[in-house]
This record gives sequence, C-alpha cells and structure tokens, in this order.
Amino acid sequence: MMQSNQKLNCLLDSAIVLSKADMARLSAGYNVELFSPHNPNEEQLSNCDAVLLHSRLSRDSLLKMSKCKYIGIRAHNTDYIDRKLAEELGISYKGIPQLSQTSVAEHTFALIFAVTKQLKFSHNNVIHGNWRSGLTPNYELASKKLGIIGNGQIGKQVGAIGRALGMEILVASKLGEEKEGELPLGQVIQQSDILTLHLSTKGNSVFFDKEKIARMKPNAILINTSRGSLLDYKFLEESLRAGKLFGAGLDVFPEEPLKETSLCDLTNVICTPHVAYYTEETIASMNETLITNLEEFHKAVEDKEN
Repeated sequence: MMQSNQKLNCLLDSAIVLSKADMARLSAGYNVELFSPHNPNEEQLSNCDAVLLHSRLSRDSLLKMSKCKYIGIRAHNTDYIDRKLAEELGISYKGIPQLSQTSVAEHTFALIFAVTKQLKFSHNNVIHGNWRSGLTPNYELASKKLGIIGNGQIGKQVGAIGRALGMEILVASKLGEEKEGELPLGQVIQQSDILTLHLSTKGNSVFFDKEKIARMKPNAILINTSRGSLLDYKFLEESLRAGKLFGAGLDVFPEEPLKETSLCDLTNVICTPHVAYYTEETIASMNETLITNLEEFHKAVEDKEN
C-alpha cells in the first residue's frame, strides 16, 4: 500500500491477536507496535499515526495522541473511545459491521441451556459427591416464551434457533416504531419466560433498569450478551438472591475484566468473559475487516492529497 520509507506508525491493541498472514499484511504498510490500552506508553501514544483497538481507551490517552488521524475499532459499537473528543482532535474512527451474529446467537443459547439445565450446580454436585442433592427439576425450552429485546441480525438468529426448539418468540418493538409481529416492550418483559438482550449501547443510562427487572415474570431467566452498560447488575443480583428469578446468563459486564464476582458465585448464574463473539471464524472476519478499513482510510487520504 505504501513504500517502506513512508510507513506510518500503527499501535495494535494487545487484545487483538492477528494470524501470521494478517500481521504480515499489516506490517507491509505500517510500523506495528503492540500496546496495552489499559496501561499505555506515553511515547507510543504521541508517536502513533493510527490505532487498532478492541479495548477501552481513556480520554487522557486520546489527548496524548497528537499525531493520530485514525482509530479502527474491532467492534460494531464505537463507544470504546470518547467519540466527541476524537472528533474535536481531528481523529477519524470506524467500527466494523456486525460480523458475529452466528457466534453470539449460539453463545446466547449456550447460556440459556447452561441455566435451564442447571449445568453449573449439577457439575459441582457430581465432583463433590453430592449427586442430585439440592437439585430441582430442570427447565424445558419447548413451548416457553422467549422475549427478544433488540431484533437486529443477532436477535433474528436467536429467534430462529428458538423457533427450531419449539419456543414461542416475543419480539419487543422500539418505542414509536411498532412493526407487524412485534409487541410493546412492557408486554414482552411481563410475559417472557426467558428474556435476552441484543441492543446496542443506549448512551450513559442503564436501559434494563430496576423497574424493568422488577416487572419480569416470576421464575424468569435473563440473558445478556450485548453490552454490560445496559443492565442494572446490582438489582439483578438482589432479585436472584431473593428467589424472584430462575437464573441469569451473562457474557458482558459494566467494567471488564470483572473484579466483583458475587453475582457470578450464585449457582443459578453462568458468567463468561465477553467471549460470545470469540470463534475462529468470527475473529478472522473481524481482523480482515479491521485491516481493510485502516488501509482504505489512508488510501483515501493519499488520493485526496494527490
């Protein structure tokens, strides 16, 4: 893409693991340095022309990136950075299309099965010699109502899997955008046996808050594979400890890595470390698109300058 003596400096988030072929492709056009967004080196920040991210980058780090013109984010959502500040600093940023719909839909049902079949509790019983002691009957999915909040590509695939299992699918409509076959959000919350969240970020406010959790059907299940910021985890834990809900499956959290794990310690809660998207197929597609976006940005800049 560029001559060797014109290479730009590109910081690569250490959370992004590239194949040898992808690293060779990136290194052909850029001087690539690994960095940690959680503990960045100030000299790296000040000298970089571009950054490829899959972690949150602080405002302080952005302010130190005086040369940077582009941030590529390996996610559909671009809230890994302060977007307004980036724009003020003249830094372009771009996410990638939703490429993980299959992997996230499958992981959603992995969590659903783990909760409904009490896999965590059952596994611990076996290895501790307790066999079925304390177990209640498992939960069949056929004929249960699966509520989907966020009916984009992932939500639609989740619905397709649910239908194949004989579940009744309830899709929540967006406020003021009711479509045929969809139901008001409040109705979906109150009627669903299992609720699964597939929304993009909704700003700084918690979307699925205390009031919505309290309206859930007794003995219902809540699944979140979308964004940790969407959900009131403190009240969810209170509801689970009070026995108001059957269980929960969680792949995302307000702060990651998760440090406070009291919610995950509950036997009817399954927690995974933000890996719903994390399959070989999805990662390969995400990395290829991330590098392509970077190359296209600089090609556009070069064409404009020429």
